[in-house]
Amino acid sequence: MTPAQPSPDGLIGEEEARFLAAAGLEREIPGIRIERMVAEPYDVQTYGDVWRFRVKAEDDRDPADDIMVSIDAVDGEMVHFQDGRDYFRSDDPAITIDAAEEIADAYLRERTESSNIVKTDAALSMVDTPLGSRNGPYHFVYRRSIDGVLCLYDGFILAIDSVNGRVVSFSKFWKVSNNDTMADPDPSIPEDAVQERVLAYLNDTYGKDPGEFAIRSTELRWYDLNARQRPSTEPVAVPLAWHITFDDERHRSQDPPRAAEIWMNAHSGEVLSENYNPGW
Repeated sequence: MTPAQPSPDGLIGEEEARFLAAAGLEREIPGIRIERMVAEPYDVQTYGDVWRFRVKAEDDRDPADDIMVSIDAVDGEMVHFQDGRDYFRSDDPAITIDAAEEIADAYLRERTESSNIVKTDAALSMVDTPLGSRNGPYHFVYRRSIDGVLCLYDGFILAIDSVNGRVVSFSKFWKVSNNDTMADPDPSIPEDAVQERVLAYLNDTYGKDPGEFAIRSTELRWYDLNARQRPSTEPVAVPLAWHITFDDERHRSQDPPRAAEIWMNAHSGEVLSENYNPGW
């Protein structure tokens, strides 16, 4: 136990969040016996209006607090949990990725979270254990779809243990609300024109000839970064954006090859963010 932090104005306080966190873990990890639960600092700028707790179970063979749970301070929903106790496990996965995906889909249906989402990523991770490197959980990423366009952040991430099929991690990001201003889902700048704009921007900004770059992908997304970072009660503008990945000779020479990216407003052409370092 740690001294309770002051309650944010009008939101769920730490003690109620602690009770909801314990109840949520008992649903996700049946039979868990909580030895301690420590609250982390309330950091609305980084995590939004969320209470975060680190938990140690009585039967944990490692002293670290490798169970985490987060409670939304607005409605009390458990928006994240993770059971990271992967210390002793067998070499090979006992279930296939297809079977794990069925478990993940069933989990979301049970939580009534299966509408307006699209699975975008599926992969098997590796974990380091006292017995050496082992196959860890399968990770599945589902992105929220609004008016047929996927969000950059809103959605779910699930991890399914590859040995026993347990859901060992769940994260929900659902910050875009009906009060947020979103642009027309049909872009004013078409895909071929935005590629030309990106090449012109790179030329103007870095003085490089457009022929030095190769466009790798162009995808339309809701750029909901501001919604993710804001306090839950404040409306924000969520722009429609093109996500463009590209590379140059220097990026292609890396091992493994790298890619850069630019996010451009699909209506105004404003560059919202970029990740490109010409000096590699």
